[in-house]
Amino acid sequence: MGEFVNPAKGTIGEALAKFAVELKYEDIPKEVLSHLKDVMLDGYGCGLFGTTTPWWSIYKKVLTSLFKEKEVSIWGDSDKTSVVAATMLNGAAINSFELDDTHTEGIIHVSTGVLGCVSSFAEYLGNVSGKDFLVATTLAYEVSCRIAAPVGRILADQGFNNTGVCCPIGSTAACGKLLNLNVDQMIDAFGIAANWSSGLQAIQFESMAKRIVPSKSSEGAIIGSLLAKEGFTGIKDVFENKFGGFYNCFTDDVYDRERIVGDLGVRYELMGIGLKFYSTCRSKHTTIDALKRFRSEHPEVKPEDIEKIVVHTTSITKKYSVDVDRIISVVSAQLSHPYVCAVVMLEGDAFIDQFNEEKIRDPKILELARKVEVVVDPEIDKLPNSLRYTVHVDIYLKDGRSYRVTQVFPKGHPKNPYTREELERKFKILAGKVFQDEERLNRIIETVMNLEDLPNVNELFKLLSK
Repeated sequence: MGEFVNPAKGTIGEALAKFAVELKYEDIPKEVLSHLKDVMLDGYGCGLFGTTTPWWSIYKKVLTSLFKEKEVSIWGDSDKTSVVAATMLNGAAINSFELDDTHTEGIIHVSTGVLGCVSSFAEYLGNVSGKDFLVATTLAYEVSCRIAAPVGRILADQGFNNTGVCCPIGSTAACGKLLNLNVDQMIDAFGIAANWSSGLQAIQFESMAKRIVPSKSSEGAIIGSLLAKEGFTGIKDVFENKFGGFYNCFTDDVYDRERIVGDLGVRYELMGIGLKFYSTCRSKHTTIDALKRFRSEHPEVKPEDIEKIVVHTTSITKKYSVDVDRIISVVSAQLSHPYVCAVVMLEGDAFIDQFNEEKIRDPKILELARKVEVVVDPEIDKLPNSLRYTVHVDIYLKDGRSYRVTQVFPKGHPKNPYTREELERKFKILAGKVFQDEERLNRIIETVMNLEDLPNVNELFKLLSK
């Protein structure tokens, strides 16, 4: 990467554009490609499962009635649609059940923001090799994480949807790379596509609309890249501009240039992406791990013995918690710390079977959920963003005994990693809801893990569709 490591001059867009244009498959470290493939496989599994949900079916019905083209595959389906609609449908499927990956400090679910987009666009182009696809996806994930990493907490506190705001930039780097844009064109593509950056945090708590925001934003990556290819110009200093620029709008000019463009091609921010093993908002996962550990260490304690559970956490995690009386949908239950605590204590897990219309109205679960309190711990709140998932969980029993369980990193976090067996098990459970053929599931896994060998990545997309 030479001169583009630690670029000291020029705009953020220029530095990212030079990195994107010059990156080659051979430049990407093996450990980065290995982690990326794991994250991609997880994303495809989440996406396939997502096509079985009722809200995704509504979304598909509406989008396919609006977009009549038959250009690109819809995962888990026999239909095709336009590249734009496929981007939105496939991306939304990944985000459909709170199972998708998370970059800790950026607070973004990267796959839902970029994987549907770069996959659909690669299929649309029709002649993308596996190696070229891996380069593009590396850029999609890496640039998204770099844009988000220094401002994740700020964006969330301000009420913005981090994924919808940041991932269109990464998707643009990927689409631009697939179109062979030059540096000037890539800068313009960023300056066009950033206008699609959007999303409100309030959408998190109740509605089906939560599922569709991140992937909708990446529509701008396709349009922005295609326009830039034709000479259409965008905001040249889109990230730094003091009147209406990206960081001016979303953070009041709070950002860290070094974190965004420092050590490009040397330090890979995407290595900070972790996977989920529970069907809830990521901020609940350390609490789940703590309670599962408590259950394992104290099998004699039954749910009916509990007087109260107090979860000590950060202010932003408390904001992300839905009170029991506001649990009106599966979405709100997945965002509810009290519900999650109750269902884990009663059933020992918080995966797909713990979230359905019947469960979220179960009086036994709701009764225990009312005994859960979420409080802001000032000391945890002062920890660096890399430790923002830290929780102390206090369990008080009716007989006067009490216990404290502390958890710092959730299962699936890079510092508390999954195993290969766990990753494949999750994929097969989720994708198996669409494809019951074990051989096909194994072929998808093998294909993703050996993408560099594919002469045309459309071989993968055929496996993902019916």
